[in-house]
Formats: sequence, C-alpha cells, structure tokens
Amino acid sequence: MMIFVACSSPSSDASGPRLVREVTLPPATADLPTLAVTATILRTPEIISPLQQVTIEADFVLVTPTLPPSKTPTTTPTLTNTPTATLTPTSTATATATALLFPTSQIIPIIAPVAAPINEICLSNWFFLSPRPASCPLNPPSASNGVYQSFQNGYMVWVGNQTAIYVMYSDAAQPRWEVYRDGFLEGMDESSSEFMNAPAPNLWQPRRGFGLLWRENQAVRNRIGWATLEWEQPYSVQVQTASDGAVFVSAPGNVVFALFPNRASWQMFTNTNALAPVGSSPLLSPGVAFPPTTPVPLPPPPTP
Repeated sequence: MMIFVACSSPSSDASGPRLVREVTLPPATADLPTLAVTATILRTPEIISPLQQVTIEADFVLVTPTLPPSKTPTTTPTLTNTPTATLTPTSTATATATALLFPTSQIIPIIAPVAAPINEICLSNWFFLSPRPASCPLNPPSASNGVYQSFQNGYMVWVGNQTAIYVMYSDAAQPRWEVYRDGFLEGMDESSSEFMNAPAPNLWQPRRGFGLLWRENQAVRNRIGWATLEWEQPYSVQVQTASDGAVFVSAPGNVVFALFPNRASWQMFTNTNALAPVGSSPLLSPGVAFPPTTPVPLPPPPTP
C-alpha cells in the first residue's frame, strides 16, 4: 500500500499534511532474479626447491643431498647445590626437674641431760705440751731456782720463789703428796751425825732443807725412806697451776710432776715436746687422768 501526500500552501484554516488521494497497489507477482554463487579454485604452480632442479648438464648424476635433521636445542643441565646431610644428635639432653628430698625430722627424747666436754681456749701457755691437762692454766709458768732429790719411796722438790718443799709419796696412803715450808737457813748444819749409818748401801741422809725436814718430821722420814742420791740436784724449776687446782712442777730430765687437787693423787711423766702455742685447746678430756708412769731414773749429780 502506497500513500501519496501532497503539499499545498498554508491556509488559514488548516495546518499539517493533508490527504489528497488514496491509491491501492496490487501485490507484486513478478519473480525477482536469483543470485547464484560459484566457487572457482585457482591452482598455483608448485615451487620447486633450487636443490631439486638441475641447472647444468653433466656426465654425472647430481645426487641431491639429504639434509640432516635439524639440531634440537637441548637444555644444558644446571648445577644445583645439593643439600648436605647434617648430623643430628640422636639424643637430646633435657633438663629434668628433680624433686628435692628433705631429711625427715625425728625427735629423739632426751631422758637425762648429758654433760659434753667443751674445749677451752687457753690464754696462757702450759710449759709442757704432752700430755695436756683438761683445764687451762690460771697464770703463766713461774721459773726459779730448784732442787730435786729421789728417795726410796718418793721424791722431794724445792721451789726457791715459794720457799716450799713438795713431797710426793710412792705408796697408796693418803695424802699422796704434801707441801712444807722450807725452814733451812744458811749457817745451819746441813746433816746430822745421827744418820750417818744408812741401813743399806747406796742410801744416804738428805742434806740442807730436805735434811732438816726429813730429820725433824718422823712421819715424813718413815714414809719416804732414805735418799737414793747422795747429793740433791739443782736446776731451774717451773711451776704452773691449773684452773681446777692441779699443780704442775718440772723436774730435771724433762720430767713433770702433776699434783692433783685435794692431794689425792699425782702422776709423773716425761715431757719431750716443746711449748704449746698460746690459745691452743687442751688435748685431754675433762675427768681423764694422766697416763700412769714409773719414776724416771735421773743421772747422779756431779761430785762437789
């Protein structure tokens, strides 16, 4: 269907397009031409390799060489650092917490108090070292002129700075030892003709202070007996008193008399050691007596 539109000059009473005539067209019956497409294949001449063409004539046959296979690039192996095996310790020391085992306290009942010996620190020296007393000395040792003489049943020692005579008895009667004031004065008779005849050989009456005590005190004379040395032996005597009351008196030949308290006993021992240092403690426990000793034979005094 076709629509024709006519244009006219504008009028005052109408505006826009206006239909002039309506024409109806018959449907088209003619066949339209058909476009046929044909494909044409063009062949191009085959390109012959120069190696396959014979360009010259000759009396020989040209053999076409066969190209070797192309070399395929191969990957160059790259050296790679191989990890080195590291030795690993098979066992690892591990700190293990150990439980502390504390001793089990045990209370032991004490039935009775026990006195334990306590070593003392001595402020003064003993003038001998062995054996040591159980107690400390009250004061330093005193040294003075002394005289020693042995008897049938004991010993006598004169201590000059005390003007005293110590008498030690060998029997078991009490007291075992005594101390007497020396009453001898210069100018007195040193001996008595009454006792010139001894009961046996190698026995003598004592002289001077020992003789005065021996002659005037019959109890002493009867108990100690006659002198076994003709002459008394002078020497430098040392005396020291312990805190428990024991008295220590030196004698010739490194001999020490230990006179225990209450005149109950005494001991004689040989001191072969030097003096002990100040502040040393006793070697013997309290209550331990000195080891038993026998009288030490002394050399005879020089002939005056």
